[in-house]
Amino acid sequence: MKTRIFILLLTILTGGPAAATDQDSTHSARPSPVSGFVRSGFYGDLHDNSPSPFISSAYADLGLKVDSRLTGSFRANADIRFRYGSEFHQAVSSVIVREAYIDYSFGKFSLSAGQKILKWGRADFTNPTSKLNPQNYISRSPEKEDMDMGNILSAITWSPSPVFSLQAVAVPYYRSSVLLVDPIPLPEGVTISQMDNLVAGSKLFSYGLRTDFHIAGIDWGATWFEGYDPMPGIAMSQFSADFSGPLPVITVGLKTTPYKIRMAGLDFETTAGRFGLRGEAAWTNPCLSYKTNEYVPMQEIKWVAGADITLGNWTFTGEYSGKYLPGFVPATADPIIGTEPDYAKLAALLATPGFDLQGYMKDEIGSFNRLYNYQMKEWYHQAGLRVEGDMAYGRLLPSLFTLYNFSTREIMLVPQIRFKPADALTLVAGAEIWSGKSGSLYHIVKNYMSAIYAGIKVDF
Repeated sequence: MKTRIFILLLTILTGGPAAATDQDSTHSARPSPVSGFVRSGFYGDLHDNSPSPFISSAYADLGLKVDSRLTGSFRANADIRFRYGSEFHQAVSSVIVREAYIDYSFGKFSLSAGQKILKWGRADFTNPTSKLNPQNYISRSPEKEDMDMGNILSAITWSPSPVFSLQAVAVPYYRSSVLLVDPIPLPEGVTISQMDNLVAGSKLFSYGLRTDFHIAGIDWGATWFEGYDPMPGIAMSQFSADFSGPLPVITVGLKTTPYKIRMAGLDFETTAGRFGLRGEAAWTNPCLSYKTNEYVPMQEIKWVAGADITLGNWTFTGEYSGKYLPGFVPATADPIIGTEPDYAKLAALLATPGFDLQGYMKDEIGSFNRLYNYQMKEWYHQAGLRVEGDMAYGRLLPSLFTLYNFSTREIMLVPQIRFKPADALTLVAGAEIWSGKSGSLYHIVKNYMSAIYAGIKVDF
């Protein structure tokens, strides 16, 4: 049914075969509003205990994009993805409406409505002020923008002058990011389920306001968001304990759960000689307390500062980001995921009169949420560097991305090389290498996220 609807929409927007015969030669010579690509590739996982990589993900993609100006004021945009193959050894056959929205301009106003990717902020690697678009953190694609997921929203922008604009955005439904937890091997008795693609009719309404200024060589903006963070928490949905055997059998069900926040942020972008400079800062405060809701994070303040410069055929982009947690309190339990069960410790706790096992399990879940959200420490500092080359007149494009967290000693390396033997043909090969000290998030996910990859893409 989705495919039939999409074909009908595509026929209408492009004019269809019958319409083409009715138009004059001038009209038929206009560029087609439809473009796209065909792409295929694989990911080979890099396991510590395996001498050679093996293919856990292989895919064939068809992407279709529509950018059609229906009249002088209306514009239709769509981005549809068809994928067939496997991801993390699971079969995949999907049709994803990444974007499908209408833009309408009238006077000093512009209106946008539909499924849209709307990103706020100006930093390169980290965007603490961007709370409108969820992301798929286990996306298997050599193009990292494919992580971005659209959201059903409506936005109105008022631009009374070239130096000032004001935007208001309403998000009536909730769409969750896809967390890194799906392929994680879970402890015995623990299960986890992620939310449906779109949660409608549950009053999960969000809104945001943004103003932009363009004054004297510097662009800067201020942002306010009140609603549900696209990054959900993990809550306990089921608990049972059987003490009939020599060891207790504990069953815990986990479920990703949204939580409401308020966020205020600032960002800027300017130049200083040959350098491009940009930065962001954001204060985020959940409406519920982490003390009674294990899936809710603590209040935090984030900041980002970055710069880029081009020297010959090479472009260097660097970024520093930090985080401070006001009112920080250390975690009271080990994370439920990523640590080996300590049965001796558990036995001692069970022998304590009045011990609340279910409450202790919630504390362990809360600790994993804090580990995932980088809230195990009061301060965090990390830096990233991306180096990109442009050789052989744009035919050969090597790059290296590095991200290092000084507080957790986690590192990510993404070397990649693109080769374009023809204008519409791209070959790509690279690797994602995740590493971290024992108990860190990167250490937990490295065995399935670390991979080599290769692919081929034809644009049309």
